[in-house]
Amino acid sequence: MYFQCGQWGVGEGWGRFVKVGRSVQKALDEWIADDVESAMLHACNAVDGTAKKAYPSLGVTARFKTFIRDNYDVFGRMGMPGIDPENTRFAVRHNGERWKMDIADVVYHIHRCTHGHGDELPDGFELVRYDPNSGLPNRLIGENGSIRLSTSVIFGLLVVAITDPSNADQSIPLDYFLLLEHMKFFVHDWWGQRDEFRVALADAAEIPIVTLNFGDWTDGLRQIR
Repeated sequence: MYFQCGQWGVGEGWGRFVKVGRSVQKALDEWIADDVESAMLHACNAVDGTAKKAYPSLGVTARFKTFIRDNYDVFGRMGMPGIDPENTRFAVRHNGERWKMDIADVVYHIHRCTHGHGDELPDGFELVRYDPNSGLPNRLIGENGSIRLSTSVIFGLLVVAITDPSNADQSIPLDYFLLLEHMKFFVHDWWGQRDEFRVALADAAEIPIVTLNFGDWTDGLRQIR
């Protein structure tokens, strides 16, 4: 079975289109205001708009998830520090069934589609607040049927949009930045600079990467499409 939750314009409301840079700025404004669900919505919009440029022949579901997966090395380091996004699978309730999902599936089917329709997140999927300056490790809370992601996933979504070459012409005010542990990455330095950003991540302090094993929960489940 193939789930697609529909398509809207990048920005505020159906059919209204806004530059990727504006979605990035709005996501960071909401992060600063501590409205992380709104920040997640605008971060998904930034990915949506970028993925449409990267994969114009794909439908919305395929291009959104493909774009994240093709950039898992960057997304994972910023959005899920210490966790292997490529090989970790979760058991997730969706539309009355339990499915095996990777992180791209969770972001799309649970967060992007829910926020895009103006609905509340299902219980058990609320974001876990992550303070990059606290010195605490990245956090997520997995249960059999749900997963609470760290708010750091917002930075992961934003950075893959910001650094995509198709967005080299975007701009926002100079004082906006992303955080990774104690490092600041000012957005204006990184528009379209995917390869250079990979080098910057390689120069950052290395942390162990683990694949989370939820095999007892995911065995026998179908992978959602």
